[in-house]
Amino acid sequence: MNFLKAKSTYKTAAKVQDLMGQRLCELLKTYRLKEFQRVFEFGCGTGEFSQKLQKNLIFKDYVRNDILDYKSEFEVEIFDMNHIPKAFLKTQKFNLITSNATLQWLKEDIFTNLYALLKKDGILLLSSFGQENLKEIKILSGLSLPYKSLKSHKNLLKDFEILELKEEFFKLEFESALEVFRHLKQSGVNSLGHFFLGKETLLKMQELFGNTLTYHSIYILCRKIS
Repeated sequence: MNFLKAKSTYKTAAKVQDLMGQRLCELLKTYRLKEFQRVFEFGCGTGEFSQKLQKNLIFKDYVRNDILDYKSEFEVEIFDMNHIPKAFLKTQKFNLITSNATLQWLKEDIFTNLYALLKKDGILLLSSFGQENLKEIKILSGLSLPYKSLKSHKNLLKDFEILELKEEFFKLEFESALEVFRHLKQSGVNSLGHFFLGKETLLKMQELFGNTLTYHSIYILCRKIS
């Protein structure tokens, strides 16, 4: 999978995802949420967000998950969050569940499972991407994830008390069209799918979009209310 191939370049290339992780930490500070007995982070990747978040938390137990095995030094539960093992669902409860820039890869019923995994009054802290995300690539290639709007996220969070649900836009500029696609490869975003990258596509990227990429970020902070 391309995220594994991008393991060595992700930290440098994924600047927006890094900023999104910072925003999540800022949300916790704003709401003075710091102490959690048990924390679950899914889609931890190589641990960039884990390190950032742990500096802002007091916790007893921190459980990480990813669908891929990065051979990390820290312990990771390897499974697909779209198919959470029944034993994990039945036996695990957390005070904080979090993930940075992963939610967009998962099915809508993930919120049902996250609700089940949270203890009463537990906190959900997530970031994802909205419908304008990488719109230039969708126009050029037809490839995109089924990104959700802010309103759709609000509907999916109907069983939670929403503390924050907001969006932010980033526009990245590159020196050439080739640099745009190199950035996507180095950050693993070309996991969207495969298409032929020819001279015509590079010219369109330059002419239509001036070698820029749009990132549309969404931030979620909510509480389990029953």
